[in-house]
Amino acid sequence: MKVVTALTNRLGNRSNNQDRCLILERSGRILLVVADGMGGHARGDLAAQTAIDSLSRSFLDRRGLIEDPEGFLENALHSAHIDVVDAGRAEYPPVDPRTTCVVCLVQGDQAWWAHLGDSRLYLLRAGTLLTRTRDHTPVEELLRNGAIAAEDLRTHPLRNSVSRCLGGALKLPKISFDHAQLQTDDILLLCSDGLWSALPEQRLVELSGAGDLERNANLLTDEAELASYPRSDNISLVCLRWLSGGQAPSAQSAATPPPASKPPPADEEQDELQQAIDDIHRAMLEYAAEMKK
Repeated sequence: MKVVTALTNRLGNRSNNQDRCLILERSGRILLVVADGMGGHARGDLAAQTAIDSLSRSFLDRRGLIEDPEGFLENALHSAHIDVVDAGRAEYPPVDPRTTCVVCLVQGDQAWWAHLGDSRLYLLRAGTLLTRTRDHTPVEELLRNGAIAAEDLRTHPLRNSVSRCLGGALKLPKISFDHAQLQTDDILLLCSDGLWSALPEQRLVELSGAGDLERNANLLTDEAELASYPRSDNISLVCLRWLSGGQAPSAQSAATPPPASKPPPADEEQDELQQAIDDIHRAMLEYAAEMKK
């Protein structure tokens, strides 16, 4: 696999950096992550760092290419959620840390991504925006319903409200997934709201232009910081330019989406299964808390 990657993380005009980001490459696969600790709750930095550490472990524990990328992302994010809840309970006194998160797995010429909250992924191709994640926020719902225009997202009074995250309630959060086949020179851009809320969307799309990717990423981050001064948020950006998928013998099979599974069970059965899973996780966390006393 031939790629170019870049990562930037800035404090902005804040006293504490609650953003965390990650690029990991192993065995013909790459993991990209941005986590933005939620400032309205205690220890957003703890939540973001715990999520990054958990996702890193899930990725490094795998050997070779991942046959079910979406299933991997779902399980890894659910594990990260439980780890964030557990990390908060381990504090004295206990806290309720939360973080948004966007994560992308790249194998061969395929990318799979998942997210919670308003940290975003943009897929850029030939100077255009091919797709982006849709925020889990009230204002995104207003946009979808036609109640506000796209340019209002950056300034709306509810722009900082997030409806899904890692951490908080023990119940596993609902995750959004997507997938795309990559073409040469495609750009995957993952970022916190400190970047996308400070700049017009077209400016982010320009990252797909010619030039050194790391230099362009740093210039973009500088611009976002200046544009929002003196109230600049933490700013994080992870990006990847895909050049080729290489010739790994099993890359083709791993890059092909898995066959359709059997139809899901009825809603009642899903609810019962989810409740059982939540009960198990709750018992594990309570046991761990008792053992730490």
